[in-house]
Amino acid sequence: MLPTLLMGAASAGPELFAQMATVIVAFAIVVAILYKLAWGPILRVIDERRETIAKEFDTIEKKQAALDSRIRDYEERLRQIDNEARERLNRAIEEGRKASADLLEQARKQSDDIRKKAESDIRMEIEKARVELRDRIADMTLQATEKLLHKKLDQQAHRDLIGNFIAQVEQKQLS
Repeated sequence: MLPTLLMGAASAGPELFAQMATVIVAFAIVVAILYKLAWGPILRVIDERRETIAKEFDTIEKKQAALDSRIRDYEERLRQIDNEARERLNRAIEEGRKASADLLEQARKQSDDIRKKAESDIRMEIEKARVELRDRIADMTLQATEKLLHKKLDQQAHRDLIGNFIAQVEQKQLS
């Protein structure tokens, strides 16, 4: 394209050709000067920026890795706390069950003791009543025997005496 442009300029006139050639040479000189003077600093700035960006990415990755590590540590600690809480809760439940079982056992023992004492008291009262009844019957028998010995009884008097004796026994049992 450039050669055709130059050829077109040459046919247009030597002045235009000289102008174009001057512009091209000036552009080449400017590019050469920029390459010598500015290209190095521009590349250096670009390289420095690239290094800065790379360092920032490394810093970000390190911070992200540290953050991920902290998150894992916190999650592990939370799991440990949760496990400890569960263990404490289970221990408390087990202690509650044990205390409940102990209380039930104590209540059963007290109930058995009270029942045994009540049965013992009832047996003693029954035995006392029997002894008392025996004593009363013996006393009544002695009284009836004394009456029989003191008086001579006919058949009717004998029946009256036994009837009175039975009535007295029944009265004493009722009272």
